[in-house]
Amino acid sequence: LGTANQSLTVAKGGGRTQYTGEMEEDSLIPWASQLRAQMEMATAENLEHLVIDGDTAAGATTNINTIGGTPGGTEFYLIADGLRKLALVTNTANSTSIGALSDTAFLTIKNLMGAAGKNAADKTKVEFILDPNVYDKVLQLASVKTQDVFPNATLVDGEISKIWGYPVRRSYFMHWLSTTNPYEANTAGKVDLTTQANNTTGAILLARWDQWLFGWKRRVQIETVRIPRADITEITALLRVGLIYRDTEAAAIGYNITL
Repeated sequence: LGTANQSLTVAKGGGRTQYTGEMEEDSLIPWASQLRAQMEMATAENLEHLVIDGDTAAGATTNINTIGGTPGGTEFYLIADGLRKLALVTNTANSTSIGALSDTAFLTIKNLMGAAGKNAADKTKVEFILDPNVYDKVLQLASVKTQDVFPNATLVDGEISKIWGYPVRRSYFMHWLSTTNPYEANTAGKVDLTTQANNTTGAILLARWDQWLFGWKRRVQIETVRIPRADITEITALLRVGLIYRDTEAAAIGYNITL
């Protein structure tokens, strides 16, 4: 009854696209339904990016998605602080530099989440999230490939479902904005959009999902409006959403993983 509370702050996000009357008339496919499907997919992708990479810091060299510069102010990741922000910035005790990857790195990251990893004790409530480059490195670990120590050896079924009993998920929306070296971050675990060549390492996130609240004020609304004077149709998607953690032990991260 004496537990402190957290307030959820929501912000608006959205996107829009337009097409001409000629495009609709000359297309071999139903253009309106195609664009709507693409808008729905883009919204889902950006929401996953927000949960993992979200950071509301708008100042110069402070945002983990553009640590070498300044956000323009309209980026989707500015809506809320996400998993990486909590571990890398808000509670730096829950982050560690890994270097060369080994299977024990997962235990090191797990033990960051509370004393002796107590907040990660319930394996049904926590999950590792890997960027695609690190996921591929894990597939190559001898202890993961060898069937005598790992019954579901990767050379047999081709994927990883658990490590040390903890679920493993790969996300292509982690370090999403890094392009020269896709899905990579700098040695501090942050993405440098100013000098993309600095992005050379990977990361492993650990999230405790029941310690996070993803809340809506407005579910995704997609509207189509015809503008006759311009002979265009506009499709707009808008939402209001927020993300908040219960306490600062809700996420941990191992960064600077050699690729």
